[in-house]
Amino acid sequence: MSDDHSLSFTGNPILVAIDFSEDSKAALIWACRFSACTGAPLTALHVVHDMASHPGFYHPHKTDRLEPMQDVAESMMDEFLEQLSSENPELKMLEALDLQFVPGLPPSRIVEVATLLNSQMIAMGGRGVTALPHRRLGAVAEQVAELSTIPVVIVKSEHHGKLGKKDKKRVEKQRKKDRKTLKSILGLKNKDDDPEDVNE
Repeated sequence: MSDDHSLSFTGNPILVAIDFSEDSKAALIWACRFSACTGAPLTALHVVHDMASHPGFYHPHKTDRLEPMQDVAESMMDEFLEQLSSENPELKMLEALDLQFVPGLPPSRIVEVATLLNSQMIAMGGRGVTALPHRRLGAVAEQVAELSTIPVVIVKSEHHGKLGKKDKKRVEKQRKKDRKTLKSILGLKNKDDDPEDVNE
């Protein structure tokens, strides 16, 4: 049996984009297994973006809201990897994971870093934590796939596409708003009755 700490890697790295979502967790698991088969090194990248673009994304545990975003991101990454390792102890590749944090806009930065590191491919989740719940793929994944000149592997978790209570409520609220607007355009009276209930 080989020593877990004697892992050796050859070839160009696999860049795994991490945004701490369930889908990016699935992408890292996939990349670890691919690395185990090919011997390719793994680089995990988190793009530290402006909180103004996605307020509430970074959640510092401390009350100090002036804590640098990268420090918060690094702390979140530690928790993310610790949980992933405890849930998947067979993923020994996590021990040799190269972690990178860079500022910028995720789509262009992911492709730029992959190019600079001469990565053989990019692995990422199908939809991140900031994506709209009704999208089949996240906007970042779509843009990376469009911009990249190397293969992009998009991985979905088993929870992909399932909405939580908060998201369901938001989608239902938007649906009702859209229906009200459509009725107004068509010159129909706005009734409280749901049209879907008419045929019941």
